[in-house]
Amino acid sequence: CSSDLSAGWRPGVREAEERLAALLAAPVPPRPAAAALELTEGVISPGGYREAVARGVREIEAGTLTKLVLARDAVVTGAIDVPQVLRTLTEQYRDCWTYSVGGLVGSTPEMLVKVDGDTARARVLAGTLDRDGAPSGADGADHAHRHLVEDLKQRHEHRLAVDSLTERLLPFTTALEAPDEPFVLELPNVWHLATDVTARLVGADGARRTGPGALALTEVLHPTAAVCGTPRDTAAALIHRLEAEDHGLDRGLYAGPVGWLDGNGNGEFGIALRGAVVEDEHTVRLYAGCGIVAASDPAAELAETSAKMRPMLQALGLRAGAVPSELSPPAGPGRARR
Repeated sequence: CSSDLSAGWRPGVREAEERLAALLAAPVPPRPAAAALELTEGVISPGGYREAVARGVREIEAGTLTKLVLARDAVVTGAIDVPQVLRTLTEQYRDCWTYSVGGLVGSTPEMLVKVDGDTARARVLAGTLDRDGAPSGADGADHAHRHLVEDLKQRHEHRLAVDSLTERLLPFTTALEAPDEPFVLELPNVWHLATDVTARLVGADGARRTGPGALALTEVLHPTAAVCGTPRDTAAALIHRLEAEDHGLDRGLYAGPVGWLDGNGNGEFGIALRGAVVEDEHTVRLYAGCGIVAASDPAAELAETSAKMRPMLQALGLRAGAVPSELSPPAGPGRARR
């Protein structure tokens, strides 16, 4: 009986696979002209962001906390083609995970946790260098090594993020591997310091699981120091004050976990970065943030947020040169994300 059922649905599966392959192979349709799109500042202006970073640095210098992640927003209005945006991100950011859920779209380079049987994996990113105007090839690799791997501020920021994740993951493991030396992840827009963490989970024996699955570990790990700070609760309270209370910024789904899981507890959850919230068919709100430590410079952190917004802006159809740190103010009063 089961073989008869299989024979019945297999042609439908083949047809669906053929249609999907044809869609993926089809040429990308022409996008709306860049002139039809307008980029304006969000509820946190560039100047407001610099001041927030400066205040965060003062709190760190006072010993209140060791790291803080502050975000800002920007708004694009015009002809928004979300399927085309997703296709562009998928094609251009092959080392990232492209996502679309609940009006949240983007392509994240950071895997919060992936669980497959008795193994958990994570990719921690902290420490960023803009590739715009930087050398390419071997000279670019040397440039990235010099300004990331050999930079004490970048290494300190990265170590805080790695320690945050491994300390929370460790109680659920029988073995955990996190290399002492990060590697440089090269993306089209930036370089990142990256560390891949691998762990064997307690209570897992091959496909059988009695311990935590992907969803439970996501709850334990989120938010990491890469999107919040350390100590976590202190950083979260300061983020609320500097972003929400001072400027009315609602992060919403930004920097939250996004992914999938199956009935056995396996799954993947990335961190919703390098993305935007589709507010309506003509408006998207972009978000980007930076890790703030004692050595952070407000102007440099502002420029880094612009570099992190670049993938989404270009996928929307704005040319590379139209992604400045200083954006045009909105025509009317700023409004927070719905």
